[in-house]
Amino acid sequence: MSDFETHLRWGIATHSVLVAIVVTTYLVGVSPLGALALAMATLPITLAGALFPDLDHPSSIPHRYGAHGCPVLAGALALAISLRYQPAVIETLGRVTGQPSAFLGGGLVASLAWATWLGTWRLFPILRPSHRTVTHRLSTGIVVALCIGASVSLLLGADGPIRTSVRAVSLAASATFLLGFLSHLSADGLHHDYATRLHALVTSHD
Repeated sequence: MSDFETHLRWGIATHSVLVAIVVTTYLVGVSPLGALALAMATLPITLAGALFPDLDHPSSIPHRYGAHGCPVLAGALALAISLRYQPAVIETLGRVTGQPSAFLGGGLVASLAWATWLGTWRLFPILRPSHRTVTHRLSTGIVVALCIGASVSLLLGADGPIRTSVRAVSLAASATFLLGFLSHLSADGLHHDYATRLHALVTSHD
């Protein structure tokens, strides 16, 4: 098992390759300046993806910080998204109660954020899987990456069709998290396991 510093270095190296590719495409006129800005700004998301799988190890640094940070982050995210759509919440409450109420809407938003924080805080140690199981699966990385993209879309989006800029930021957030996640699997040598399974799956149909 690779340690915290190794995964951090792998994440930085992987993101550096991404930035180098985007810089090259920008210099030859293929990519816009916005793509370069996104590549530079999403380094923290790549590092988060590189460290995420070790949330399942009770002695790891990601787990020790995640046990306290994940509930706060989840509660803050729930609060931010709820405040973003608070007018819609108030309108919905008005349809149910017959009279719009900003007080009830604010109470519902605060309750949702508190419940998210409390639920994550209580469930984090209970739902922690065994090491190198669920959090080290490619399917888990894809699901979490999609959730991150959806959260970014909710934070930046609005009613109606999604804007091109919001779509670009959401896709960048999802892609860089998954890139960091894959760097973790590579550092642990798990990519060989997936390659072996894929080879067995392909040859089984020959």
